[in-house]
Amino acid sequence: MSALSRRDEQLLVGLADGTLTGRRRRRAEERARSIPGAERLIARQQRVARALRAGLDEAPAPATVSVRPAPEPRARLRRAAAGALAAVLAACVAVAALVAPGADPPSPERVAVLSMLPATEPRPPQTGTALEAEVDGVRFPNWEPDFGWRTTGMRRDRLGDRDTATVYYEHRGHRLAYTIVAGPALGLPDGARIVERDGLRIALYRDPRHGGHDVAVFERDGHTCVVAGHVLEVETIVELSAWRGGGQVRS
Repeated sequence: MSALSRRDEQLLVGLADGTLTGRRRRRAEERARSIPGAERLIARQQRVARALRAGLDEAPAPATVSVRPAPEPRARLRRAAAGALAAVLAACVAVAALVAPGADPPSPERVAVLSMLPATEPRPPQTGTALEAEVDGVRFPNWEPDFGWRTTGMRRDRLGDRDTATVYYEHRGHRLAYTIVAGPALGLPDGARIVERDGLRIALYRDPRHGGHDVAVFERDGHTCVVAGHVLEVETIVELSAWRGGGQVRS
């Protein structure tokens, strides 16, 4: 058996951390059934992620992983398992480092990493074109009636010296995270492409990690907002970010 492809590694990470949903998750589950030892690798990723989020100093050592032998040579199987686990651990370490609390304001790039994490709270109720969830009076949009993006859950984090809230949306197998950062605006990321839509200045960039996230950074009522995730066209993120919901989403 040859080493797992990067795509297969990403599928296993996505299954473990909950970022795959709908048809994408079903396709990933079908693929995982054909990968020897996939269940153990997924369970391993989940344990490492929990340990890192809990702030433990040591994660389980990669050498302890065992994968059920397949008919192929054991040495090649071990190399494949080690390669997949290395990708899993790298993803976990990246998330843990970027979302760790600290004394300084986070960068927008750090905020965008929250799009990788699973929701920890139920989806907030809807009130017209906005949700009953906000940060310092800045409410989250309800994209479902106009765009078909339904809310699936939310989470709250302490990122650097700021509180954040993130709402997750899904549409036809794609997932977006919308994060609002408490306190003064953080500024725009360096090197991003700037576009203007309906009076809103939006910084766009693509993060090659996590399978390739498109990221939009902008301000609402003096607060930094970050929309990040997988979409077919980056124009989707621009349109959703600039939408004001008939005035219920503050600009």
